[in-house]
Amino acid sequence: MEKFRITIASLPDRENLVAEILYNGVQWAELSQEGKELIIQFYSHPRQDYWKFPLDEAFAALEEAKKRFIGMGGGRE
Repeated sequence: MEKFRITIASLPDRENLVAEILYNGVQWAELSQEGKELIIQFYSHPRQDYWKFPLDEAFAALEEAKKRFIGMGGGRE
């Protein structure tokens, strides 16, 4: 999972925190909250047709982002 990086951020165009998930320095996904529901947005790869990485690492990155996001006050009810 060393190529993934997770950042909890307060963005100027968002009311609540978001969790940005980057792979090799490029944003792959973002977790946010809408109402009581956690939402994930996936981003297109800027230089390739598709993303490619190990499935288990992707799941681990998503789970870690969720834990950090909730722990930092994102995902509030």
